[in-house]
Amino acid sequence: MDEFRVALAIVIFSISSYLVYDLFAHGFDWIVLLVSIAGYLLVHYIWPRYSTGESTWYDPLEFIFDLPYRTIALLIMSLGKLLRNNGGDIGIDL
Repeated sequence: MDEFRVALAIVIFSISSYLVYDLFAHGFDWIVLLVSIAGYLLVHYIWPRYSTGESTWYDPLEFIFDLPYRTIALLIMSLGKLLRNNGGDIGIDL
């Protein structure tokens, strides 16, 4: 069952990556952006968690496929910290 989840995650990751390429190649579209972000989030939740009998090639693939999720999470957390630390005021001096 883990192999099916890995294959499904690879397919969704590939489609999401193509959609990001499409954003740059054919112009920006909000729907394409939201679908690609949703695909990366779905890959994070579909990918099987670590088990003792898993293949050794899962670790490098997991790092690659989890990188967009970690980047999205980092951006959201950084934005939350920026807004929380300044009492709602963005700390930009002009």
